[in-house]
Amino acid sequence: MSAKTINPQFYLGVAFATLSIVALVLLLVLVSGKTISDLGTSDSDSDRYFNDYDMNSWQGSSKNLIKICCTWGEELADGELTFMIRDEGDDTNQESVNYEDMDSSTSNNAVRNAAKEWDQKINGLNFREVQNRYDADIEISFRESGGEAAGLTRNLFDRFGLITKSFITIYDREFPFGFSEDQIEQIAKHEIGHALGLGHANFNDSLMSTHVHYGTSSISTCETQAVYEANHWKLNHIDDSINYRIYQPNSNYLECKNNA
Repeated sequence: MSAKTINPQFYLGVAFATLSIVALVLLLVLVSGKTISDLGTSDSDSDRYFNDYDMNSWQGSSKNLIKICCTWGEELADGELTFMIRDEGDDTNQESVNYEDMDSSTSNNAVRNAAKEWDQKINGLNFREVQNRYDADIEISFRESGGEAAGLTRNLFDRFGLITKSFITIYDREFPFGFSEDQIEQIAKHEIGHALGLGHANFNDSLMSTHVHYGTSSISTCETQAVYEANHWKLNHIDDSINYRIYQPNSNYLECKNNA
């Protein structure tokens, strides 16, 4: 009795089924391997954006607290963060600019003033304005408000949960309810605070209050200390520019005993 021949298509079918199973297993591993910063986001463009800065369970606390969200990674290693004010249709690739050389629009100047004050308040941190978005660590843009939001910050994280890029949107309302230059500067300071790793404060009269009219335009000692805590690995070791080790914040909030 002669041996029964097997159709070559049988082997092809087995190989295809095996490869399908392997691909499914790899997909399940990748999905289950998300970092904490990938979860719980409501942004549909990327699952690595984080914009939940609320205090949640700390809102009822008797202590004045500022939430600490996260920390910058390699981009802060040289002590500098670059920012760009986005203008639609601007295709210039100029590497960097001086404040004096830029246009004098009210909104843009308010943002620059906000960046300057953070620059002056944080020892070991330098903000530099650029015009090429690919050189910018922080991109700042304006958009007409479609709701009650005054601003929004979305931080982009790497697989280790470290900030690699920040996108700030300031919502400019139409006349006669538009924001003044001082209010835009306050909003910009608040959003830059988010970009530096801060969440919201659970008390009023803080720059990081959840609403503009509850907050203040001043960057207090507590907010600056919270930025130091958020980026402790770099800002508290500014003399050691080479032998540094990047690590997450030591605490997820800072108590403000004196918010002067």
